[in-house]
Amino acid sequence: MPESSPVHSPRWSLLGALLLLALSLPAQAETYRMDLIVFLDRYASGEAGRPPQLPNLAGAVLPENAATLQAAGVTVLPDSAFGLQAEWQKLRNSKRFQPIARLAWTQKDPPETKGPALRVRWGEGDPAPVDGRVMLLIVNRYLTLDAELSYSAGGSSWTLDTRRRMRRDELHHLDSAKLGIVARVTKADDST
Repeated sequence: MPESSPVHSPRWSLLGALLLLALSLPAQAETYRMDLIVFLDRYASGEAGRPPQLPNLAGAVLPENAATLQAAGVTVLPDSAFGLQAEWQKLRNSKRFQPIARLAWTQKDPPETKGPALRVRWGEGDPAPVDGRVMLLIVNRYLTLDAELSYSAGGSSWTLDTRRRMRRDELHHLDSAKLGIVARVTKADDST
């Protein structure tokens, strides 16, 4: 009696069918949480500002516009759920730094190119002293924070324009001459 090949055994056939089924299922959606603080450096020296100009705000949505953000997979969290409270307090207690805005949101499946941007605006006037946008993207399979913010004062402006790879669960610090960001991205849990 001929011996059956292990490749053609019923067990291997079932395994192959399960593997094909797993490969054909859609990828599990990922939801991330971003907590972010924008701050000013009161004593920054060095580079002089340039004439005031607004950053690129194309597609930037104010956090209050929940319906538009929700349609793009972004949910702005209430201030009571903000996750960098200790960092906010340290900046508030600092003589050098002035925290000016904080924002927390969850985002399903960040896009690989331009996606939903949250507008960050602080201060009175038109233009506001701080204005710009932040967004969470996937770039070459890595979570990435894309930020373009402008700070205007005394007839000059300074820009923070950066794209930074974000390692999950780590605190990141991004800055320019006058503006800075402290941010952390985590995997969102079901309670947020």
